[in-house]
Amino acid sequence: MSRQHKIAILKYTTKNFWMLLIPLVRGLAAVRFDVYRWLQGAYWDLIVVMLMIGFAVLRWYFVRFEVGEKGIFVSHGILVRNEFTVPYPAVACASATRSLWLRPIRAVTVALDSDSHSTLGHGKKADVELIIKLNDYTKIYNNIPSKSTNTKITYKASKANLIFFSLVFSSTLSGVIFLGTFFIQGSRIVGNQLEKQFMNAVSGVTEFMQKIISGVTPAAVALTLIFALGWGFSFISNLLRHINFRIQRCGNDITVRNGFFSKWKYYVNISKVNCADLRQNLLMKICRVMSVHVSCTGYGKSKNEIPVFVPITTKKRVMSSMQMMLPSFTLSNISLKTKPSYILPFLWGPLIAAVGLPIGAVAAARFFPAWSGIIKFLLIMGEIPSLYLIAVKITAKFTTGIGFGDDTMTLKYCAFSQFHTVIVPQGRIAYVKLTRTVFQRFNGTCDVWVYSRGERASKHRIRGIDVKKAEELFGNFENERRQPKR
Repeated sequence: MSRQHKIAILKYTTKNFWMLLIPLVRGLAAVRFDVYRWLQGAYWDLIVVMLMIGFAVLRWYFVRFEVGEKGIFVSHGILVRNEFTVPYPAVACASATRSLWLRPIRAVTVALDSDSHSTLGHGKKADVELIIKLNDYTKIYNNIPSKSTNTKITYKASKANLIFFSLVFSSTLSGVIFLGTFFIQGSRIVGNQLEKQFMNAVSGVTEFMQKIISGVTPAAVALTLIFALGWGFSFISNLLRHINFRIQRCGNDITVRNGFFSKWKYYVNISKVNCADLRQNLLMKICRVMSVHVSCTGYGKSKNEIPVFVPITTKKRVMSSMQMMLPSFTLSNISLKTKPSYILPFLWGPLIAAVGLPIGAVAAARFFPAWSGIIKFLLIMGEIPSLYLIAVKITAKFTTGIGFGDDTMTLKYCAFSQFHTVIVPQGRIAYVKLTRTVFQRFNGTCDVWVYSRGERASKHRIRGIDVKKAEELFGNFENERRQPKR
């Protein structure tokens, strides 16, 4: 039986552990390293820190594992012992992460996930997640994936494609949230100095931009700058995470490698992939490129992780890429489309926003004339995405539908602003559900919901399908595939 690397003790401390340590160090520096004076004022804080470290050591001590020939045995728990084994054939995805701070100490974070719906399933957590020594990781590597004598097929993403991928899938909101969290936590640690320096920098840039762009309020410039910084951080983070992206198939096993500072390595069992998702936004659709994502237990589970298999590829080359990596996933022609008269339900949301925003802006400017500049700015910032969504939904109306293959089902739909072409093997479909709103009863349409198997709630909504055709096609299928509730 082996234990985790000792660095795992830090994992078992609380998230705010460092917020206790840094003020203690600052206090020691404030008294000019007079330990006696420092202990007089900080002994309660030191007791709390020692208790936290002691509990973390106990948790680390009682976690033990053994790498066997047939699976990995794990035992953990202080008062109540939990013991279980994850067999290698049951593993859907195994990941190995070598963060920048783990490399010098020869440690690896290993996570194993299976398709089992037993007590091993932890939802957002992996079935097994350990920080182990590099030697122990080598033992696991020799068993996962199963070694195949088949020829290896390799796909390597170009730098241009990765840059485009990072541009497309960067989220301004996540970047702003990260920056906000960083400055809030930083202010708690080092006081308000960090916040003051940031605001001074923003004010300096704002004044400079105002000289270039006249008529724009300082608040609007500052808000734009913060959004730009958030998006920039998200872009750099995505690019560094997916740089050096390479995927390799050997028999029924797929290995994915990526990362710059932190190195990620994933092993995926093809037979346990629930569905393949070919994603596009409107810009990608115009450029005729798409990104291939997959749904597989354990893959893409980490925070801010994108479960991508092919970052960016042209529409012409997507099937050849799919044939190399996922040969059983084949696209089918759409035979069941949205009813021609069913267009208003696609448009009503962005239409209301596009019409309502100018009306709301005029009313707000009358009541708050001093804020007219920022109101105009917010109107423009709101109107642009509304008009964009109108174009997206019109496109979605004419591309939504369902196709049927020998062993797969192809689903084309739009979720918010992203277009999806989902290929689901029939064996991975949990059940199909038909729903109708009050308005759909009048025009003879329904929504088809296809639920695919997996640890996450994976559901696909195909809107505005002719109800008679849907009942004819899915009546028997629904009865065959629906699982009874327990």
